[in-house]
Amino acid sequence: MSDVSNVSPGHVEKEGIFNKNSVAAKVTRDLFLTQMKWAVWFVGIVFLVYLIVPLFVTDVDAFNLNFLAFIFQSTKIFMLIIGILSCYAFLGYFVGNGITRKDYFIGSAAAAFGIAVGIMVLASILQGALHLVGMFTDYTPNTAHGDAIRVESAWVIPFVVYTLSVAVYYVAGWLISIGFYRYGVFGGTVAIIAAVIFGAAADLSWEGERSLQLFGFIRISLPELPLPLAMVTTVLLLGFGLWVLRRLTKRVPVKIK
Repeated sequence: MSDVSNVSPGHVEKEGIFNKNSVAAKVTRDLFLTQMKWAVWFVGIVFLVYLIVPLFVTDVDAFNLNFLAFIFQSTKIFMLIIGILSCYAFLGYFVGNGITRKDYFIGSAAAAFGIAVGIMVLASILQGALHLVGMFTDYTPNTAHGDAIRVESAWVIPFVVYTLSVAVYYVAGWLISIGFYRYGVFGGTVAIIAAVIFGAAADLSWEGERSLQLFGFIRISLPELPLPLAMVTTVLLLGFGLWVLRRLTKRVPVKIK
């Protein structure tokens, strides 16, 4: 990571939080570049799986998804994992270099949305490349969407939907991370339960007329929400999750190594 400790807090206040030379902007840039390297490897591996696995699977319908839809579920897991790494891998480093908890929080949140967008951009580019290959060869790329998210547009709406949905899982992972980091095993266990409910609530916004089962015995179902309402619900959940994280990270004792 680059040195983010050479900007004084007073200077940051004069320039503003979102100035490109502010501490928060430098934290965002560092976190985005570091995690995006992981994301590029992740997308590349999933893309290889997408190309190779159907060659050995007879049930073709199971893979009748475009790449954007195919990578969606695995991206949730990836974002959850890097969200969990948030505190343990980065908080101590940045605070140890004189970065405030507020700047760390802003940088981490902004980087998370950047990573979500970045993964979806890479997936869209690869899907577009497959379509170009299909125009000049006998290869026929899949064009179907995932049945969990029913959308009409071939590109824009699924892109927005998937980006918002995977960002939720970064926030959920971050919640688990800060739970264990600040409160130990008991707090972490509570955070896991809260993260499961948080992620399930977001999924339920999109998976209309389906039932989500929590912890093996709680079953929740809602009628299908209109697309605008589902988007608003997800944005509100993200805002609430980030508000909770800000409260938890505001005065968290930092373990400097």
